[in-house]
Amino acid sequence: MKREEVDRFKIKRRDVIWSVKLFILFAALAFVFSISVYVVAYFFSQPEATSSVVIPTAQAATSEIDAVNDAIVSTSAAATSKVDVGARYVGPIYSVFVFNTIAILVTAIGTGAITYSHRFAFREIIFRSRHPFYCRIISGLDKPSPIFLSFIRKTAARIYPEIRQYQTTEKRKDPNSIWKNCSYHGEDYRAVALMLPLIFPVLTLLLNGIIAGIVLALFLFNGILWGSQTAGLAGIFLGADFAFVYYLASISPHGIIELPVIFIATSLAYRFSRVHSEEIIRGNLFEADSYEDIKKDIKVIESVTRAYLRSGYMWKTFSIMILLLLIAAYIEIQLTPKISGYVFDMVGLLSCNLI
Repeated sequence: MKREEVDRFKIKRRDVIWSVKLFILFAALAFVFSISVYVVAYFFSQPEATSSVVIPTAQAATSEIDAVNDAIVSTSAAATSKVDVGARYVGPIYSVFVFNTIAILVTAIGTGAITYSHRFAFREIIFRSRHPFYCRIISGLDKPSPIFLSFIRKTAARIYPEIRQYQTTEKRKDPNSIWKNCSYHGEDYRAVALMLPLIFPVLTLLLNGIIAGIVLALFLFNGILWGSQTAGLAGIFLGADFAFVYYLASISPHGIIELPVIFIATSLAYRFSRVHSEEIIRGNLFEADSYEDIKKDIKVIESVTRAYLRSGYMWKTFSIMILLLLIAAYIEIQLTPKISGYVFDMVGLLSCNLI
């Protein structure tokens, strides 16, 4: 039985594929959006007059691009500000390592810990039944929730199509139902419960995908702009190639380690969410009307969470990820700047010879 529990939480091929696909999707969307902003800023910029001197259109367009660059760079700086603050106390390597570890910790372990929120939601429902005034206030506040819950139900059914196979067709109308004071029912709560463990892995992939996408757009568009202004139409492809090479040189040395760690953490979290969802779907959890039945359902979910958080496989995987993040932090601070600087110099020499 213990062996079966360990195998339940082992990362499968489909879990890794899910993480990679979602990361690529978020990165692609961020890239397309950023490039669109650049294109709009470039083509819709107008020349400005300053002290009776008309700035050429190209220069005005470039000034608009600079504004976009500043916005992206300032956003990236804000995202890394905590790392910079930490570097004052523990040094840049350990600062990067600590914050990356926190992100992985929240992703891999937080996805299980968040399921303990069911007990607080259950207590809030009981509190409603005992305090009519509070119930009236909170019911008025969550009136828009049916739209949100409908979206959650459809999303849950899309992610977990097997939900239809085990879904009960019986409609309960118990006047003493636990859900009578809520604007949602057991079916709605179950859909939310299914989606709950996905919050952290999806957010991790979203944030990292956005960073990868907008930084690629930053490098690529500015490379194209530089190439076109330096060598005309022929320089567009040259500038794009050089920018892409420099982009890879800036992220690959440490990214070749960090990115797999992100995929491992999110895959581990997704594996737990699959096990978690199977318990809910096959057991028809959170569809009962009585307090006692819901309490039993919560105990079932928490037993799965405890098995995950106590899993030796999970902690071994997490330990390996920490070691890899320490190596990646060292490379990011000590080696990546040197490698990217060397590539930048090489690109500069090549551009001088080719243009």
